[in-house]
Amino acid sequence: MREDTDFDDDLLDEEGEGSGGPDEDAIPESFAKDLATRMVVLFEKEVDPKAAAVTVSDFVYTSTNTLKKLPYFIDALEMLLDNEQTQRFAALSWVALVNESVNTEDYVGYVQDMLDYLLESFYNMEKSDVEIGDRKFSGTSYVICEIFSKMFDMNKNHGDVCSEIFTLLIRKEMVIEAQEDAEYEARSGRTGSKKARKKRLRLYDEVINYLQAKSQFKQNQMSSENPFEFLGVLVEKLKATKRYVSQEILNARAAEKKKQLETELQNRLASAEELVMGVDSFTDGLGFFVKERKYNFKFLAVERVRLALQLTGSIIGACYFLLGYVGMYGIDWVNGTVVCITMLLFARIMTSRKRFSDFYPKDVSKELETCSTGFIDVFKHMSRGQLELFLSKQIRFDRNQVYLKMLPEYVKYLYAIMPDRKSILMDVKELSGLVESIEIDVSKKLRGML
Repeated sequence: MREDTDFDDDLLDEEGEGSGGPDEDAIPESFAKDLATRMVVLFEKEVDPKAAAVTVSDFVYTSTNTLKKLPYFIDALEMLLDNEQTQRFAALSWVALVNESVNTEDYVGYVQDMLDYLLESFYNMEKSDVEIGDRKFSGTSYVICEIFSKMFDMNKNHGDVCSEIFTLLIRKEMVIEAQEDAEYEARSGRTGSKKARKKRLRLYDEVINYLQAKSQFKQNQMSSENPFEFLGVLVEKLKATKRYVSQEILNARAAEKKKQLETELQNRLASAEELVMGVDSFTDGLGFFVKERKYNFKFLAVERVRLALQLTGSIIGACYFLLGYVGMYGIDWVNGTVVCITMLLFARIMTSRKRFSDFYPKDVSKELETCSTGFIDVFKHMSRGQLELFLSKQIRFDRNQVYLKMLPEYVKYLYAIMPDRKSILMDVKELSGLVESIEIDVSKKLRGML
């Protein structure tokens, strides 16, 4: 939009209506009426429709190409629509702007600004509602639909112009809709806003509803004919445009979102360097995992032997005490008591845990935790393909052949102790399927089939 502009001086001089337009800060009250009158004069003056389109589009753009003056163009269109004899000039002005935008790039931005203003007036309900039968529609819908209706009535080829304007309207509203959804999700902290809230009617939907209602409404109920039946064709054309444009936008958004997710996934994937560094942590962790699993069994085995020896010494001491007490086999009670105390002390000292410390298995829980934590950081960023390839190499790794049976269990263990499972790239189903596949590969390797 330009900061300031005046009426086209040359055009005004030709008609003898003045040599300049009103100042931007002092727009006269009759400005919209003057615009409407001037547009009618220019259209009727030019015999050639193409020349008229060039002249009027240039006049409209030059006269109303500011944020303050643009609404007056819409008001001028409403004035033209109020009179049946001037309705065609309102329609021709839009046709001229759209057709001439091919040659004049500035008109493209002007049409965009005009639609922005119409959307703003629609959402702010600036214009009075109109009634068709028992239904109410916004004044903004009235302006758009009446112009579309007259355009299509004058020339069916103008339906393409209607579709072009309607396409721009749909694209703008879908951008607004996406922004509202994003704001709602950010505010509510959840997705699925389309189902979570009632969505307001869009202008492009109301345009279709308006034209559809008008195509079915008979102003004279006594008449058997409906003069607006031709609008049914326009409605179907606009519906097809809506379906095509909406699907195109949704496909583009889906492709963009997919590309964004792929980029995020690529950034989150473990690098080759991380995979190489994770080999030692995984291999060492697997060994410590097996030792930790066997720790309890070995500990209990040593503990059984120690307690058995301790109990044997205590029983022998007790037997000597009883033999001395009853005086059997020449053992008096003094000797029996001494031997009993000696055996009890011997059993306590010689079979203590300190004496058997060399026989107890080594506790590797700290080492296991260190190695597992080191590999989990890599594990989180591995895709299924990366993890499958990594584990396949581990199955063939000579260092892991002793612990091969426990490899699937170790993978399950790593997932079980993972602190933040939501950050992993794979879901539970993928990981379960991968573990089952690895179990099959391990069994094949153990049978020499791999």
